[in-house]
Amino acid sequence: MDTETFIARGQKIYLREFTRADVDEWVNWPPHVDPLFQDYNPPRLSPLERDIWYIERASRSDMMLFAIADEDGKLIGRLFLRQVDRSKKSAVLGIDLRSDKLDKGYGTDALQTFARYYFEVLGYKVLRLDVAAFNRRAQRVYEKVGFIYTGEHRSSYPPPYFSAVFSEDKYENIRGYFRRTGSGISVKHYDMELTRDRWSERQKYEG
Repeated sequence: MDTETFIARGQKIYLREFTRADVDEWVNWPPHVDPLFQDYNPPRLSPLERDIWYIERASRSDMMLFAIADEDGKLIGRLFLRQVDRSKKSAVLGIDLRSDKLDKGYGTDALQTFARYYFEVLGYKVLRLDVAAFNRRAQRVYEKVGFIYTGEHRSSYPPPYFSAVFSEDKYENIRGYFRRTGSGISVKHYDMELTRDRWSERQKYEG
């Protein structure tokens, strides 16, 4: 594997720029079985639509696109920054992994690796994100990396997203995070934040 193309390395992953070829690999990821995570499934795109999808995002000055690769160089995750503000040194994080790579430590390693690159190499000061209140697995990962809760908000989704919450008993314990609205379903989200100062202090403590 050509490690010269990678910009950061973790214990289990490599971080590099997200390319047009990655779009082809991403759209063929296996879908999530749990219907609550269908929003993370890649869309079906024609080759031309893939070109457009990539160009629109790669050309934006307020976005940065990264790929998460495993030890063999295979794409196992995407990590995007949006609302990139170079003057304030802040951005909003988005991350997703292949459905068959969850609960294997890749997400934690990828975030820790990226945080180091974001704060120590790029020199940014604040990294923000939001996470669905029902997604406790993701919250634990963010907490482990050092993110703290700063607020909450609700986001609306059109049918059929999250419809299973109200019809299947297995979702009873998280049903309170969802509300039916006239146009679909409203979902509670938590706002989280990690600052460079907090990251640096944690590295001293953990080191």
